[in-house]
Amino acid sequence: MKKIIFALLLSAFCLASCDKYLDVQPKGVRLLETIRDYDEWLNSTDLETSAPSQLNLLDDRRDIAALASPITAANDRIFTWQDQYVETIPGAAPIWTTLYKTIYLYNVVINSVEGISDGTEQQRKRLKAEALLGRAFEYLYLVNLYAKVYNPATASKDLAVPFVTSVDVTDAMPGRSTVQEIYDKIIGDINAALPNLPTDNAANRFRGSVAAAHGVLAKTYLYMGNYNKAAEHAGMALSTGPNVIVDYTTLTSAKDIVTPMKRSDAIYARLGGLTYLSTDVPTQEFLRTFNTKDLRLKFYYTPITDLTFAVRGRTMFRHYGVVSGSGYPNWGISVAEMRLIIAETAARNNELVKACDELDVLRKRRFLAADYVKFTSTDKETVLKKVLEERGFELAFTGMRWFDMRRLDAEGRMPAVNRYLGNGQLIATLAPGSARYTLQIPKQVLFYNPSWEQNP
Repeated sequence: MKKIIFALLLSAFCLASCDKYLDVQPKGVRLLETIRDYDEWLNSTDLETSAPSQLNLLDDRRDIAALASPITAANDRIFTWQDQYVETIPGAAPIWTTLYKTIYLYNVVINSVEGISDGTEQQRKRLKAEALLGRAFEYLYLVNLYAKVYNPATASKDLAVPFVTSVDVTDAMPGRSTVQEIYDKIIGDINAALPNLPTDNAANRFRGSVAAAHGVLAKTYLYMGNYNKAAEHAGMALSTGPNVIVDYTTLTSAKDIVTPMKRSDAIYARLGGLTYLSTDVPTQEFLRTFNTKDLRLKFYYTPITDLTFAVRGRTMFRHYGVVSGSGYPNWGISVAEMRLIIAETAARNNELVKACDELDVLRKRRFLAADYVKFTSTDKETVLKKVLEERGFELAFTGMRWFDMRRLDAEGRMPAVNRYLGNGQLIATLAPGSARYTLQIPKQVLFYNPSWEQNP
């Protein structure tokens, strides 16, 4: 029997895809023929919304105020860090299927666009480069979900995920690569893509660019703990692409923030699934860490009738007034995130003035002038904690917190995280160093690949 994951994907493609080709017949059957076909393929809604929305459920700042026992629904199982999210075999594999589906779409372009006769060689290389970048970005999610945190001493042995390049459903499924192999592939593919990427993606921030490639590299090196390389590429992302942070002090509300496709601070845009009208419920503890004058609190959390946040579940993330697809947070690469990577590197290097200055570039655009006080400190740990705190405020509920939790846990910086039923009863704890910081391979995938070793 062929060891293949595509069997899990094709049914999802045929039944649920918004892509016009997938509505006709499965991938790998109809061939794309023109540059326009491939260009439209890369504009697929499936690619724009590729970040799994369920990542926010893993977040320590996320709550489900009405959670009830027994825990059976997939989202509730994700929220409580269960070993498996769906027990039915065969069946759905949340998160895993979403990411590999997207990789499949990118592989279609990578494998075949250079072989068509339409268009120029430069156009064909550009489209392949964008697909290489997109695939690398998806693998960055996968390696930071289903593998241990990067450790240079063990990365060549720690198992990660299969690196799939085929679009033929009859091809044998590759085995699990190591963490080092996946990171090498990510970096290698982005470096291969860079010479052929467009210098400007202002017409559509969901598409690849030179700045987007450096932004993904910055995030990659951040998760590898190579902070100097992360800051280097963050700086290159800012110098080759957008370098403007949307100034909330000039806006009335989040309604005034334009769509991520055109947003001036979006280097590489993504949305967290088709969740334009959904909400996330923050914990009371997280809400209480905000400065009450912070415009991010005003723009993205509602209702705010009690600044002590005394009632669990009352205040939600994402302002109800934000129109669909407009002020929706960017789950991809932003100018603010690059600034925060530079600030974190400076703090870790004890360059505290530089770290505080980088924070200032962001924070003064999140408070009215009358309410703003620049943060300064001469204590390394205090500055680093402030940078990490600002990451939490700025990147809230964009699927990124789980990755920060993992790398901070590896440094001994994460406390125990508890989950409670609606009646206040403790139902689950994510302890420091827990094996649950690495997701298990879904049973539905192991069903087709029984020789694979399961994560602890």
